[in-house]
Amino acid sequence: MRTTFATLLLMSSAALPAFCGETAPITALRDSMPESWELDTNYFQTTPSDDRWWDTFNDPILSALIKRAVENNFNVLTAQKRIEAARQMSRATKAGYYPTVGVSAGWSREQTSGDMQAVTSHADVMSYFSLGLTMNWEIDVFGRIRAQSKADKANYDATVADYDATLVSLCSNLAKAYFQLRLAQAEVEVAERNIANSEALLDVAKTRYEVGLSPAVDVVQAQMVVGQTKSTLPALKADISTAINEIALLVGEYPDKLVNLDEVFPLPQTPPPGMVGNPESLLRRRPDVVAAEKQLAAAAAQVGIAKKDFLPTLSVSAGVGTQAHSLKDLFGSGSLYYSVMPTLSWTIFDGMARNAKVAEAKAEMEEEIEQYNLTVMTAVQEVNNAMVSWQSVCDQGVYQEILLKDARRELELQVDRYKQGLLDFSDVADAETTVLQYENAVVQSHAAQLAALVTLYTALGGGY
Repeated sequence: MRTTFATLLLMSSAALPAFCGETAPITALRDSMPESWELDTNYFQTTPSDDRWWDTFNDPILSALIKRAVENNFNVLTAQKRIEAARQMSRATKAGYYPTVGVSAGWSREQTSGDMQAVTSHADVMSYFSLGLTMNWEIDVFGRIRAQSKADKANYDATVADYDATLVSLCSNLAKAYFQLRLAQAEVEVAERNIANSEALLDVAKTRYEVGLSPAVDVVQAQMVVGQTKSTLPALKADISTAINEIALLVGEYPDKLVNLDEVFPLPQTPPPGMVGNPESLLRRRPDVVAAEKQLAAAAAQVGIAKKDFLPTLSVSAGVGTQAHSLKDLFGSGSLYYSVMPTLSWTIFDGMARNAKVAEAKAEMEEEIEQYNLTVMTAVQEVNNAMVSWQSVCDQGVYQEILLKDARRELELQVDRYKQGLLDFSDVADAETTVLQYENAVVQSHAAQLAALVTLYTALGGGY
């Protein structure tokens, strides 16, 4: 029965708000997004609301590995540091709302030359102590600091989205590496099981040869089948080591610190996807789309900041303190001094430099719009591809199971006919090879379904 996979009504007009004095275009997307995606499946799709999609595989080892990776992975830790740097930059900008206050204390001794005057006189010597407080304050009358603060906030939000994207990528890659490990282990089991079956047939061929019912070539062919199957084991065991090393790198620990990974466990069962929870926001929550939107907001804010340079600035400088020749007079009534100096400055002409900066900011904003377009369209493509891939590997798995069942039945019949002397051993050897081929195809198809489901979850905005 054909059932609708999902209908995603997504951002057909991606309206963006005004940022810091500059309004981004009403529609950033060049073309409207597809109104729906459909997938033929026996299941209904949902994305878990808490984004812990890995728990749906019901594999405690995988869940534990992802938990450790989120805590230890170097890319995640680097992304965390970027968030902290952006947060501190925002704090530094907001500090501009407040005055800068300083304190000074010192002693000074000066002597002026007596020979600098028309009539030579004695040199004057003066020494005094001083203690003072200074203040400088740029009053944000025209919103320069406010605009920069909004731009910093957008940049901070973009680093948070980049962090989320790092987590999405980490969890996805780790799950796929884990499935590759279990796949390699399953293929080793398939090879060892076929080796045992081949050795049993080798014994049959030897017995028939010894009693004169079969030629020596049957024994040689049976030995070749055993040897060919055994020759696949070194590469499969190397795949196991490679997968463990990849998992260790993603977890952020050395391989010898990861216990139980070299123990053989089966591939997790493929869980059915569930129902769509909030379809219109699935792609909108993708970290790369969020990051592109925030970067566009920051670029639009920079246009507003550049326009602020055409406005005047108002600042106040002030100082208060005491000066006296001796310390005992430093706090006397006559030692006090102060100054207050408000300043309004306005650049009238700068060789069109400010116009060029505004044009530069607008060009960068338009660049971010195009990048946003590309990011959203790429997201649409990834969702479409993930859905098609998931359906494809599921269908393929059904056919592989049927072929394996038929291949095993054919092998049984061929062995019976060989024992009856109705066939050459070459036919049995071909049937054995076919069974090994389809058994590997079945486990590979199972692993491909798991990986395709992970790709589907992450394409729909899933992550940590």
